Amino acid sequence: MRLWFVLFLCSLLTSPVWAWSDHASLLWPLVRSQPELLEASLEAESLDAFLQAEASGLVDVLDRHEAMSRETMPHYAPRPDALAFSADAHDLRDVFLRAIRVNPELAYPLYRQTTVEDPSVPRSKAQRFADLSFLDGGVSHDSIVYIALQSGDRVAPAHVLASGSDEPDFGMDIGLFADNDTDFGSQYGFGDQPFGNPNLEYSSQAPFHMGFYHLDWVTRKAQPDLLRTYPEWRVSLFRALSRFAFETGHDYWGWRFAGWGLHYIGDLTQPYHAHPLPGVGTLKGIWTVLRGKTEEAIQLVSNRHGVLESYQYQRVQKALEEKSWDNVILAAVASGEPVPEFDDLTVRNELTKESVDAGKDLDLALVADMPPRYVSDPAFEWNGSGEEAAIVVTVASDRGEVAIETLDTVIAEQMLRFSRFAQAWINDAKRAGTTDS
Repeated sequence: MRLWFVLFLCSLLTSPVWAWSDHASLLWPLVRSQPELLEASLEAESLDAFLQAEASGLVDVLDRHEAMSRETMPHYAPRPDALAFSADAHDLRDVFLRAIRVNPELAYPLYRQTTVEDPSVPRSKAQRFADLSFLDGGVSHDSIVYIALQSGDRVAPAHVLASGSDEPDFGMDIGLFADNDTDFGSQYGFGDQPFGNPNLEYSSQAPFHMGFYHLDWVTRKAQPDLLRTYPEWRVSLFRALSRFAFETGHDYWGWRFAGWGLHYIGDLTQPYHAHPLPGVGTLKGIWTVLRGKTEEAIQLVSNRHGVLESYQYQRVQKALEEKSWDNVILAAVASGEPVPEFDDLTVRNELTKESVDAGKDLDLALVADMPPRYVSDPAFEWNGSGEEAAIVVTVASDRGEVAIETLDTVIAEQMLRFSRFAQAWINDAKRAGTTDS
């Protein structure tokens, strides 16, 4: 069983771990209909200015959050005391980024992502993914146009929140482990990368974007490193920073930190990010190992994960380009039926539990309605196949339009979960912005 999970995760993490691609565009149908978020009511503020203004208060916020994390989060890797934030530091930005243990090599500039409802962007203000990240953006990011902002520019909370919700995929969680060959990874205290290949760039962000909080006892025993995942901690950390920013009158950073936290919430609404083997129970996994079918099963799960993300991305992008707001998928995102008030237990006890419960039916739907070569042929490798752009056409020709309708409905069911928890998070930020500002 231990070999089973090691092999599976090494196979899965040879490609980008992005769950729902382009979080900002995915969120837009939900926030576009909330007038209070669309008014350009914020003044863009640099990270340096925020830190200089609130350095003393941040010491207490981060120390209290660290103490809470150590006390309440099982399997949390404590922040080394040497990384504690200091208000007297010469380079506040670097000390802050290392205190919250993100990649300090990113610039974290002022910008926002454009939407399908934006007018044309002047060339002088237009930016591409390569201007904001050291990563290869791939299909889902390289086509996006971003707008450079300056301190004092007016911007809407919806744009800051949506843009921030995609930002953790820019490299924020890359290279943070001791065996990732980075100076900061050797200092951050997370130890060696718990799963995946530490030599593959994208692989190192997976333990921050996947949260396996509902594993059975056999899996926990066979592969305890699967318990060392950190999205719940990231959500809690950015919630604390967001609330502090609102409390001290830095609403831009209140919404941007909220966007950062929302990214991980979105990731965890994807069943393949809440359980390592959706559709594969413990007994089935053991039987697969005994039959010598481990590598075949690994390939199938990896392919289904990639196919789901590719199909969802293509369908969402087409609907957005056509501004088909009544499309079944976009309408599900826009529904915004909130869960009960968001609190520190929501991620573990509600969000990921729902995603795990949805995994089996989702996996069965992919097998039933996707081309068999994509999801049932262990000799086929989806990653790097070059078939992503044509996946919808292939499904229609191979399985018929009925399959498209069925798959869209299945995706919409996942989007309803995304929408509910995203709205709960947004409501939490609204309350903080209203009562504390």
